[in-house]
Amino acid sequence: MVNIFLKLLFFQSKVFLLTTFVIQVAIAEVTQDKIAEYYDAVVSISSKVPSDARSALSLGTQREGNGVVIDNNLILTIGYIVTEASEIEIGLADGRSLPGILVGYDHTSGFGIIRPLFKTDLVSLKLGDSDKIQLDEPLFVMPSKRRGVGSVAKMVSRRPFSGWWEYYLDKPIFTLPANEDWGGTPLLNTDGEILGVGSLFVPDAASEGSFSPGNMFVPINLLKPILDDLIQYGRRQSDIKPYLGITSEDFAGSVVVRRVREGGPAFNAGLRPKDVITAVNGVPVSTLQKFYKVIHGSGSAGIKINLSVKRQNQPLEFTLKSIDRLDLLTKPKSF
Repeated sequence: MVNIFLKLLFFQSKVFLLTTFVIQVAIAEVTQDKIAEYYDAVVSISSKVPSDARSALSLGTQREGNGVVIDNNLILTIGYIVTEASEIEIGLADGRSLPGILVGYDHTSGFGIIRPLFKTDLVSLKLGDSDKIQLDEPLFVMPSKRRGVGSVAKMVSRRPFSGWWEYYLDKPIFTLPANEDWGGTPLLNTDGEILGVGSLFVPDAASEGSFSPGNMFVPINLLKPILDDLIQYGRRQSDIKPYLGITSEDFAGSVVVRRVREGGPAFNAGLRPKDVITAVNGVPVSTLQKFYKVIHGSGSAGIKINLSVKRQNQPLEFTLKSIDRLDLLTKPKSF
């Protein structure tokens, strides 16, 4: 049995933070100095997004979160904090604030990469292996000390997640207990290696439908194959998932369209809110998970997708030419 005790003390002084993790595990003890080193690599992020940006309606024009330095000039975060941003401010652990720029964004995983506008020497952390997390392993959820309080958590499940914004992950990391400042927050192991980046608060971390408030993290292994693309091109160059421009949800054993994005493939094809999607390319679908898996298994962005729909109980057929989600977003000059 692993006993974990966490005590965080914050002071308004040069040190600013005194953190003590006392971890009784057979294999390791994480010292206060180590925790201080980890915190030096975690930053706060503030961004401003134009009011006419595609994501402004759903995500707002003022966004806040966290990030973690993965080398001395690049910062990993969750993409919704910085996508379409016209201004980015990076808050360092030593109290300094720096202007930042969006380097790359990946809709499929949800990762975003930013960097300071001016070259700055920053403490960085290594990427770990998110496929090797053990259920009894203590994990650190570490938001910027300028924004929130760190906590110790454990992974409680790895299962598919389907989001209404055409977002699907096969094996995200679900942790307990919840940390209230999860957005862009790194999930670390006791060696200070990054295992994931915080994406969501969820009410059922332990299992679907259970009462177990926790957090969902995007596994770091999803970043490794696309990191060079994000740095060089601002976006992934392969395995680009087809995007239709539909907000939908599971409802009574059906996939129901709740919103159709103006100018997107579904809008141009004639889909409407309240349409019920019954099949994709002839394959019956009754859940978001099946809906996304069939679409993603059909090919890359640009392929045609056939949707069977019921509208007021009348069957209809639509053919959509899918796109890359990023082609609908406001992009900085680096793209």
